Amino acid sequence: MAFSESNRQEPFVPASTALPEITFRALVLGIVLAVILAASTTYIGLKIARTIAASIPAALISMLVLRRFRNANILENNMVQTIASAGEVVAAGVIFTLPALIIMGYWQSFDYFQTALITIIGGILGVLFSVPLRRTMIVKDNLPYPEGIATGEVLKAGEDTNKGSARVLLFSSVFSGFFAFLQTGLKVIGEQVQYWTQLGYTAIGGSLMLSPALMGAGYIVGIRGLVSFIVGGILTWGIAMPFYVATHGLPEGQEVGSALAVIHKSHFRYVGVGVLAVGGLWSVISLMNQIVSAFKSSFAAMKSHRSEFDSTLRTDRDLPFQYVIIGVLLLVIPTFFLFFTMVKDANFNVGDQIFWITVIFATVFALIVSFVAAAIAAYIVGVVGTTSLPISGITIAAIIAFSSFLLLLLSPHIDFSVNTDLALKAAALVIIFAAVVCVAAAVSGDNMQDLKAGQLVGATPWKQQLMLAVGVVASALVIPFILQTTFLAYGIADVLPRPDMNPQHALPAPQAALMATIPKGFFDGKLPWNMILGGAGLSVIAIILDVMLKRLNSSVRFPVMLFALGIYLPFGYITAFCVGGVIQALVEIWNKSPTSETSQGILCASGIIAGEAIVGAILTIFFAYKSTEVFALKIEGLASFDALMGFLLYLGLAAYLYKQGKNKKG
Repeated sequence: MAFSESNRQEPFVPASTALPEITFRALVLGIVLAVILAASTTYIGLKIARTIAASIPAALISMLVLRRFRNANILENNMVQTIASAGEVVAAGVIFTLPALIIMGYWQSFDYFQTALITIIGGILGVLFSVPLRRTMIVKDNLPYPEGIATGEVLKAGEDTNKGSARVLLFSSVFSGFFAFLQTGLKVIGEQVQYWTQLGYTAIGGSLMLSPALMGAGYIVGIRGLVSFIVGGILTWGIAMPFYVATHGLPEGQEVGSALAVIHKSHFRYVGVGVLAVGGLWSVISLMNQIVSAFKSSFAAMKSHRSEFDSTLRTDRDLPFQYVIIGVLLLVIPTFFLFFTMVKDANFNVGDQIFWITVIFATVFALIVSFVAAAIAAYIVGVVGTTSLPISGITIAAIIAFSSFLLLLLSPHIDFSVNTDLALKAAALVIIFAAVVCVAAAVSGDNMQDLKAGQLVGATPWKQQLMLAVGVVASALVIPFILQTTFLAYGIADVLPRPDMNPQHALPAPQAALMATIPKGFFDGKLPWNMILGGAGLSVIAIILDVMLKRLNSSVRFPVMLFALGIYLPFGYITAFCVGGVIQALVEIWNKSPTSETSQGILCASGIIAGEAIVGAILTIFFAYKSTEVFALKIEGLASFDALMGFLLYLGLAAYLYKQGKNKKG
């Protein structure tokens, strides 16, 4: 799904200008921020199942620190945020998977060596696999990458002499940040408005997440980019869910909205997983010509013994392809060692031949699936942003694929329904595999956002790719300590490391708990296969529709991955994106011109994303050391109006975005 060429901008720093990017102070500041963000993300992700995009807060902190040096520049600030963001995404990939080993009872504590090794393997794979994807998705297809654009605008605003643009960015950031603080910090306004009710035998209604960041992302993407996304939401929440309730009823003892959320999470999210699995594979296949083309040009450069650097602009130089190949081949060694030790310790007693087939298959399959997951993540964050990346859905699809092959390989020799100990070890092997894939996907998506920001400011891609790898390694070395310390302080799910601990203080780790149940459910045959296969069937229909539209040269396309997101995400997320998209469409109607010409609106939307991200990151630090209620105001009688107050403020922010969208920059 290529976006308009008019969306492209000239870099802030021209390709002909060379400024210092990798400096000692940028390296130190980036690593320190990466470690801090890894720690805060670990706590908040395990607590509320949500992580905060780190690029914008890191860019802001970098500008505040480096402005004390007279020779600091925008590319140096960009490098700091590139390194620092690695801490957040590495932590996200790890906390959504590895705590499952604690919950399952396979680990009693976080093994330092294995945790660090898994993180480094997955993280470096994510960096390397995103190298060829940059040319395909950022340069050729020109995907929006909302948070990348927002980060780039924040960095440029720190250098821009245009006071009007700076004021728009500052005011929209403050407005959004104040909104987020009232909502998440003081907890005096609601996070969503919703109305669900029973109508006869079924239930109908709707909801809207009052998230400024989702509104801003929807504006940047535009309504035309969200067609299949909206169709997926309507199909799920407007047709399938009411039909399911009419035939199966609602869970008892819950409000209608909460009951529908439970049904969606326990059933229809698996439909989304089925669409993601098939649609993701198709997306990679459909991009293969472009990826192969990038590979061919890189191989040709290697064959002719000339550097790709000699024939490309500074702002278009990726890591040399031979280094990418060497890096992937070198990672085969620790990946093989990781699975060798896991299978050996499991002691499946299946004979040498099956033993070596299992180890080799796990190694090769981990590399292949990591690439597929990296490509899927890169595409999805390119359209709807990191906040809405269904990393758990991608990981679940990977778990199902690996578990299928593992069961096929081992079930002739092991009766898992009887030998529960070996079933646990097989499930643990699946989780280790899933952790590598999850980290690779998370890092790939983040790297592409950073590279989009770099494209806007005029950074050198290979330097960003190299420094993200540095951030990955630095974060990987401290993540095991952070996880173990957090586990000892709070406990995870229903696992408490000490008998005197309060179970109410335990961190629920919802994604990891889900990951723990799926491989176990797979081996005992309790997965909802009807939902997963139904999703796979829907994915095929969506693919056929998109191919037909492409052959008809239609201006409207039906990307299967966005269709999957419409099924997978809660209804409130879908409507929040649509609000931003509708505002963008209204702006285009008013201005009688594409949004790309209305850069004041893009600037305002970027500030809206930045404000929520910055406040979220700051609050995360306090939440990690105190509690999520540290700033909460308990005002009697106010709680009944929190949704209304939130909605009115949200309307005010939407009106401001519309107003700025109508204004031309300058």
